[in-house]
Amino acid sequence: MTGGSIHQLFEEWARRTPDHFAVITDSDRIDYAQLDAEAGQLAAYLAAHAGLPASGSTVAICTRRPYEVLVSILAVLKSGHAYAVLNPSAPAQEQHRLLGLTRAKAVITDASVLPRVDDDWDRKAICLDTDATAIAHAVPALQDPADRAPGGPAAVLLTAGTTGRRTAVPTGHDRLLAAYAAWSGVHGVSPEDRVLVTAPPATTEFTGGWIRALCSGATLVLSERPITAERITMERVTVAEMSPATAAQVLDTELPSLRLLAVAGGPLRLDEQLRLQALLPAAGARVLSVYGTAEVAGCGTWFEPEQLPGPVANPERAAFLGLPFPGCAAELRKGRIWLTPPEGGDAVPTEDAGRRQGEGPIEFRGRTADQVTIDGRTVDTYRVETALAGHPHIQDVVITGDRGRTGSRLIAFVVPSPRAPFGAAPEAASLRAGLTGLVPAGDVPEMVVRLRKLPTNAAGKVNREKLPLPPVPGAVRASGKSGTGEDMAEGAIAALVGVTAGFLAAVLTGVIFPGATDVSGVPAPWNALFMLLYLAEWLAFAVGMGFLVVGRRVMLRRSESRGLTAAAHLAIVYLLVSWWPQDNLYRLTAKTDWPRQAALVWAFNVPLMIAAFIVMVWVVASLPAVKKQVK
Repeated sequence: MTGGSIHQLFEEWARRTPDHFAVITDSDRIDYAQLDAEAGQLAAYLAAHAGLPASGSTVAICTRRPYEVLVSILAVLKSGHAYAVLNPSAPAQEQHRLLGLTRAKAVITDASVLPRVDDDWDRKAICLDTDATAIAHAVPALQDPADRAPGGPAAVLLTAGTTGRRTAVPTGHDRLLAAYAAWSGVHGVSPEDRVLVTAPPATTEFTGGWIRALCSGATLVLSERPITAERITMERVTVAEMSPATAAQVLDTELPSLRLLAVAGGPLRLDEQLRLQALLPAAGARVLSVYGTAEVAGCGTWFEPEQLPGPVANPERAAFLGLPFPGCAAELRKGRIWLTPPEGGDAVPTEDAGRRQGEGPIEFRGRTADQVTIDGRTVDTYRVETALAGHPHIQDVVITGDRGRTGSRLIAFVVPSPRAPFGAAPEAASLRAGLTGLVPAGDVPEMVVRLRKLPTNAAGKVNREKLPLPPVPGAVRASGKSGTGEDMAEGAIAALVGVTAGFLAAVLTGVIFPGATDVSGVPAPWNALFMLLYLAEWLAFAVGMGFLVVGRRVMLRRSESRGLTAAAHLAIVYLLVSWWPQDNLYRLTAKTDWPRQAALVWAFNVPLMIAAFIVMVWVVASLPAVKKQVK
């Protein structure tokens, strides 16, 4: 190492091998000298126009192209500040929250994303496209690396948000330098390597990826398009870093150029790791399962099958985290995993459970936040998921509760295997048979829902909060019944209530509102039109009373909010039911009876407006969930 800042390792390679390719994108090849120059110009422009102090501030980066993110990261580091990368596709509200959370004093973005990051704070925005000419003419300051103060803040890493909202983790140069040294001892990246990083820039995995490549003099391969096996072969990629989901999609053929595949961002089952290993025919090629949280800069543990003391009986039900990286530590406390950062310090608790047999590697046992409580009993959903991992008709599965929206029950969200007949989810009997003897009877999911794919967050990890509630007609109950009997019973009750209410409304109109429906003095054909109006009012009243019985349950399948759904349900009922009494009262009120007219307006029309507004809010709030419903 040549200094106390992580980017100085990159700058050393820019001086030693200026003509060596630093980055390969979908359309270009950039050498170390060009990348260093572009980052230097942006750093100079940032120093002159962002209104920041000399060092120590946080600069947010929110732009769409991975290469632009990389240049911005290096520019922020060169200028003595810390970077925080945001997801440009995130909603404006989330962008504003993260900008405040990271305490960013400036933001590097582009014109198309600027509206999302403009939160009316006194924060300078630099647009890489509209400010391109001025940035290109900025003159980098001449400064000897030895004059730079070592250490200090380098990045504000954001957690993946799989257990809730994303949080910010300040990370210094010391930690990133120690992490780089630890990674070097295991990955062994050299200038001859071409390192493919598929993680989005707004993830801890991307930060680790660019450091491992550019601080070792290697070539970093980035892409804005989905990665294919052909692209890996064409670019002669030797080191690939990807999530388990990406690896499963890409690595379906032999890849002779790969010498190392590092899988991070989620647990990798042992059977998957062995299958991937078989696809790397090169002698000595390795598949690593890498584990680490943002709190330790993603540098925690690594696993390869050689660490096992012996064969594993059911590799499809096991995922191992392995040994800590050099300089790190991993320990179990009451079944929970704690990681020590690469530069030392206090151990950091994770939300993950684990176990170790003897001196063997740590085995992953699920996330504690994913456990659910059903009827007062805690269900280990990971145990159920791993028990189903070997099912011939299941490719991916997530077990979760219904988050209290429709009662206490377990739901299995299943992505059918390509080998499944017609892509169907397994039948209830098959599901129960697959779990018999492996999990308690009470841990068998009550419902099974087929999905095309599991929802994921920006880091590619499963986002359980985005799982849609199962539409009952398309769900399969663990009892082996489709659930339509219960729905038919509820529908029959709703129909009976509605028909009874409509009949009573028609009969009692003349009693409660005498003369309101008298059309004897109205000439044809207007009398018939008025009678049709009265029938429509009675029908609306009947439908409203029926919807009062079943509507809330139906609406809860489409919404994340129980309170808002309850309000919207009652609002819809009011919109339907109120027409019968209000129209009859209007017809019985003299046009010049202003006190009664005003009372009717405030008693009926104003609540109708409020009810319509509540329904509109519910519809807008429920759109994301509706889009994710199973077709």
